[in-house]
Amino acid sequence: MQTTYERVTSAIDLLTEGLYPYVEQELKSVYDDGWHDAARDSFRKGREHGLADNVAIKWDAHALLTVMWDQWNHVFRRRLSHTDRSLVSELREFRNQWAHQTEFNFDDAYRVLDDVQRLLKSIEASNAGEIADQKRELLREEFSKQQDAISEHSEFHRRKWRFFAIYIACCFLIVAAIFSSFGWSAWYLAALVIITFGYFSQQLFATKPRLSGPHECKRCRRIIYAEPCPYCEVTPQKTATA
Repeated sequence: MQTTYERVTSAIDLLTEGLYPYVEQELKSVYDDGWHDAARDSFRKGREHGLADNVAIKWDAHALLTVMWDQWNHVFRRRLSHTDRSLVSELREFRNQWAHQTEFNFDDAYRVLDDVQRLLKSIEASNAGEIADQKRELLREEFSKQQDAISEHSEFHRRKWRFFAIYIACCFLIVAAIFSSFGWSAWYLAALVIITFGYFSQQLFATKPRLSGPHECKRCRRIIYAEPCPYCEVTPQKTATA
């Protein structure tokens, strides 16, 4: 089961794969053989990262989105809409967050996948369906996670009521034994027992659900010792290309 960071990484890879043929085609339709020089101009000094004349463009998501943004008026607005321009802008921001190892929650990860799918559909990329599959899988995982949390919460509260019933029964039996053995004159002992079990009950209902000790994470199936799962929730420490 993939982490949200891994899903964003996969989405960015699919975006790169789908965008490159389209960007090259559209640039060639306007600049002919000079398309590569026109693309290089999007990285001139003062605009993004400058490229030396002898350095080739690395056609990753960063480069593709930068060229689309910079060449929008001259090239890409002919076939794409203002909504697509907004997608390019937002994906540039998400890509930068990814490159800086920003942690993605479910909402952000789903937004990235949705933006990638929309842009790939707009350019009629053949791999747009793969993103749709990943979106559905991400939704299934999140739904499963929420269902597990609801089940655990319900079970926790059922256990609390079972313990409370045991407390009540024990309290009743002890108080009954006190009155049976010592009579009503031992009311103070009975009151002490009732107060003690009342305190135990108050502490019982004040306890919040918490997993302790080693247990299996329901998402990644690894053995963990605390919540949240460090494998599912923490951004991988591998270095991303800025």
